[in-house]
Amino acid sequence: MEGAGSAFPVTIRRIVDAAAEADALRSRFGRPTAVWRHGSDALTGFGTAARVVFRGPDRVRDAAEHWRRLAAAAQVDSDVPEGSPIAFGAFTFASGSAADSVLLLPRAVLVQRGGRAHVVETPPRAAPGPRAEPARSAAFPPEAYERAVGAAVERIRAGDLEKVVLARDVVLGSPGFRLEDALDVLAERYRGAWVFSVDGVFGASPETLATVRGGLATSRVLAGTAARSDDPAIDDANRAALLGSPKNRFEHALAVDSLLLTLGGVTTDLTIGRPFALGLPNVWHLATDATARVAEEVGALDLVALLHPTAAVAGAPRAAALAAIADLEPFDRRRYAGPVGWIDARGDGEWAIALRSAEVEGPDRVRAFAGAGIVAGSDAHQELEETGWKLQPIREALTAVAAPR
Repeated sequence: MEGAGSAFPVTIRRIVDAAAEADALRSRFGRPTAVWRHGSDALTGFGTAARVVFRGPDRVRDAAEHWRRLAAAAQVDSDVPEGSPIAFGAFTFASGSAADSVLLLPRAVLVQRGGRAHVVETPPRAAPGPRAEPARSAAFPPEAYERAVGAAVERIRAGDLEKVVLARDVVLGSPGFRLEDALDVLAERYRGAWVFSVDGVFGASPETLATVRGGLATSRVLAGTAARSDDPAIDDANRAALLGSPKNRFEHALAVDSLLLTLGGVTTDLTIGRPFALGLPNVWHLATDATARVAEEVGALDLVALLHPTAAVAGAPRAAALAAIADLEPFDRRRYAGPVGWIDARGDGEWAIALRSAEVEGPDRVRAFAGAGIVAGSDAHQELEETGWKLQPIREALTAVAAPR
């Protein structure tokens, strides 16, 4: 593509009627190419000014450096003090994945925050390159998944590692699938999640990998899961059991330790909160929040490069867990459990882990993914059941979209 250092204009203007502006942008560019929603705030990208692909073990670091050069070349004409060029990203879980890790710079981004709105417009930078089409592996059937969990437990008990996260994939048909409708369902049902769609991967993630705003960084670790129930007494009992479970507390502690060790050397004023039970419509999670200060030159993607893959989605120790995943999972995770989010020219941004997610494979077909953390005390059938709870958001979205409106 055109050199990242060559100057290009960016226009940022205040918007009074966000809904009317969204309609106008759809008329100009078609359906959104990127979406990021959290509560009432939303970033919606239209069209593609540039789509840059990165591969290999340094894909996130390479993207961070490329974005610094690209953002520095932007000649911004703005009547919005807080306005900035914005790129969206979605990165593969594994360095050897056949899928693309991308930074997507839209032609226009409609920014809605705190009841105010503005639009960031960028001219085309280069024609997007060809998209990688990973081989469509056979879905990981339940019985094979349980066998893989059993094999993982044997490795853990033999001392090869402490934890590994094993995922499975499920192909779901959805006649009449419309991505925007599915995102609306996820945003309504899972209001505390990061609802996203970038380059064909979409979902509603509850897990914050890293955010940076004005030098303040935040992260949220999730590890340890229990079912929700419509019966309040059962639901309270499930929550209490999760908080008191040695198996889940151990799994969670490994993830928190991983975060502490990773961020401790690159941040100041690092504060780790106490674990708590995070209630989502489909599950309870053990959660821990962290905050820290970062230097001016450290951006959100720099933290993402350090943190990914976390113990919450890979295991511990990291190298041994990744080796076990490569041995035991018979498919390419693609962007599942990889970083997804956005970044601006200041380095500020919000990045989640692509959980409760799926990849669009056609007009009426998606591939959904879910995983469970395996430790020495894991039961194969219970871990399979947990992945079923985690597939629920995507199933709900597809079912609602397919239903008559």
